[in-house]
Order: sequence, then C-alpha cells, then structure tokens
Amino acid sequence: MTDFFLALSESPAYWLCMTFLAGFPLVVAALVVNGSRSLLLDRQSEATERYFPHREDLDRARERWPLVTVIVPSRDEERTIVDTVSAILEIDWPQLQVIVVDDGSKDSTAQQLATLSHNPSVQVLSHPEPLGKSESLNEGFALATSEIVLIMDADAAPAANVLNRMVPYFIKHRDIAAVTGNPRVVNASGLWAKLQAIEFTSTISALRRGQSAWGRINTISGVLSVLRRDVVLALGGFSSVHPTEDIELTWRVHRAGYRCVYEPAALVAMRVPETLSQWWHQRYRWSSGLIRVLQAHGVGLVRERRWPMFPLLLEAFLSVVWCHLLWLATVLWIVALALGGPDVGNSLIISHWGAMTIGIALVQIFWGMHLDGNHDRTIWKLWPLAPVYPILYWWAEALVVAAATLPTLVTKPRRVSWTLNRAAGPTTTGETS
Repeated sequence: MTDFFLALSESPAYWLCMTFLAGFPLVVAALVVNGSRSLLLDRQSEATERYFPHREDLDRARERWPLVTVIVPSRDEERTIVDTVSAILEIDWPQLQVIVVDDGSKDSTAQQLATLSHNPSVQVLSHPEPLGKSESLNEGFALATSEIVLIMDADAAPAANVLNRMVPYFIKHRDIAAVTGNPRVVNASGLWAKLQAIEFTSTISALRRGQSAWGRINTISGVLSVLRRDVVLALGGFSSVHPTEDIELTWRVHRAGYRCVYEPAALVAMRVPETLSQWWHQRYRWSSGLIRVLQAHGVGLVRERRWPMFPLLLEAFLSVVWCHLLWLATVLWIVALALGGPDVGNSLIISHWGAMTIGIALVQIFWGMHLDGNHDRTIWKLWPLAPVYPILYWWAEALVVAAATLPTLVTKPRRVSWTLNRAAGPTTTGETS
C-alpha cells in the first residue's frame, strides 16, 4: 500500500489535482480582491461612473419612479412578519405599495397581518393552500403597479436608504434588470451562525463586489433585490421547479442580454440557521439549485456565446469540482495517514496543501471584513474565528455540494415547496448603518 501512495504522489494527475485545490482559491481570491478594489473608489469621482450612480441619478430616479412596489412572500412567519412590514414602511421613498402574500400559513401569520390592514399602502393576499414562493412572487408581480419592484424575505429588515442606493442604477444603465443588496447577519450568537456571518462578508459580499466590477453577478438575493417588472414578466417570472428561484432568474436575465449587479451599501438585516440541521437543509437546497442552473443554462450560454457570462459559468462549475476534489483528497490523506503512508492528499489542518489553502482564505476573510466593516461594525468582532472558518466551514460546505450533486443530476426538476430553515425570532437592523 505504501508503494501505491508513493506512486500516486509522483503521478502528474495527482499534482495537477493538488495544484488545482490550492490554486483555485488563490485565483478566485486574487480576482475578488482586485475587482472589489474598484468599488472602493469615491462614488463621486468620474472613475466610478461605470459602477455607481451619483447624486443626480437619485434625484432623477425619485422623480421618474415615485412609486415602488415591495413584494413579500411569506409562510408561517408569525414572529417576524409585522416587524418586516413595519421596517419596509420606514423606507425613505416617495410612495410604496406593499404586497404581502400569505402562502397557506398554518400559524397566526394571517392574524398578525390583519393588524396592518389599517394602512392603505399594505395589501395582503392569502392562499388557502401553499403554492410555493415562486408562485407567490409571480402573483405579486402581476398585481404590482410600478415599473420598479423590490422583493424581500418575510424575516428581513431593510435599512431605510435601500431604495436610494438601488433604484438609481436603473437610470444610468438601461441594460440593468436587477440590483441586489447586502445581507447582514443579526443573530450571530452561536458558532455556526458566526461562521455564516463571516461567510456573508468574506465570500458572498466580497465575491459579488468583484463580480460587479466585471459587470455581472452570479445571483441576486431573494432577501433583498430590486428588479424591473417588465423584464421579469417578459421572461416568464420566477421558476417554480428550481430550488433557488433567485439564482435561476439571474441567469435567465443574463441570457436575455440584461445585467444584474450588487450594491454593497444597500443593507438588509437577516437571520441565518442556528443549528447544523437547519443549515444543512438550506445549503443542500442552494447546492442543488446551483447544479440545476448549470444544467439548465450552462450549455445554452456556450452555444449563444454569451462571453461576459463565461467567467461566472467557469467559476461556478469549477467551484463544484473543487468541492468534490477537496473531499476526495481529504479521504486520501486520512487513509494514507492511517496506513503509515507518505503525506498525500489534502488536510486543512496539517498538510502543507491545507496550510496554503487556509492562508489564502485568511487573506480573503480580512479583506472582506475591511470592505464591509464600514457598513457592519459588528463583523470585526468575529476575527478570532477567521482560522476556524476554512478549517471547519469549507469542509462542511464541500460535503453539502458533494452530497447534493448526484441526486440532483439523476432526478428531474419538480415543483418546489416551501423550506423554512432560518432561525425564528424578530429581526432588527442591529448595528448596521
């Protein structure tokens, strides 16, 4: 067996795989840091014109679109729905039309929404039986009377200036169909929730910043996004057979020739799963959704030669491959160690390959904290957990992707039902600004 591991460690295929395991995070981190640097420039300078709208664009946007419709699909959100709608009504915009879709809730969500019936800006739609989040969103879009629509989760709380930050994009860029905001975790009390807070800063936010410098992001967020109503309706609305309807719509929008971008200053408070079981179910759905999107749109993007989307397509595909290789290399390292073989494979704890990966992760984590620290002062409190994030969290994420891949590939898409995996409880904007 020792001879096998020695031969393996000398094979070109082994070194190619190990180089990819260490090199892929390095390349992605370099692109993220370099791209997101562009978004640190002064918004009032000429150099930022391609990235950010300026003050005059906000004035024109408020004059052109004085009414914005806010759609909130909900199911069994009795503990958060009133706080969410109340936060929406505090948004600084001339006029708001709020449509809350109660999709077959079995708890007291309907009774909680009844307390808001006195407000003429709030319209509540009720389904006796749940139709799904996508159908609830589509019904809201059909009833919306504004050209610009904000979609939100029912357990989130937007900052008052989110529309001021997001709507002006549609003035400057006619090809922008969606702008997504920056979710901030407000229930980072346990270890797993704290690691997710680091993830949203170091991976999700930083990656979207870098992608926005490229001109496109790989997904809008259902937690907080603003869209052009006519584009969404022309594309057939949200898909009811994709586990991640927001990712799938993003790629459809890009294929139609429009763009989706990220606004890091549009903050929204959100809650994340606090238990490992809740987190697993949520991330399994996300992983399955990404794989479904690659199935549905990957070949089409290549055939249509949508060159601007190729970097996003390649990054998404290689990230799935990387997750599988990480676990294969980890198992290989454990077996070699148990049998007294040479140091082969990858361990994020001991091996030199793992040390390289952790080092790259730490650079990206602290860069992400630097970027989001101005908006979320609480994120720097989590820096002692930075080394734990790649050691524990990357392994767990890779395992979820590996577990979801084959079942997703061998099954046909089917109608998606509601999945409520976030922690219950009221949501506030916390210390975000």
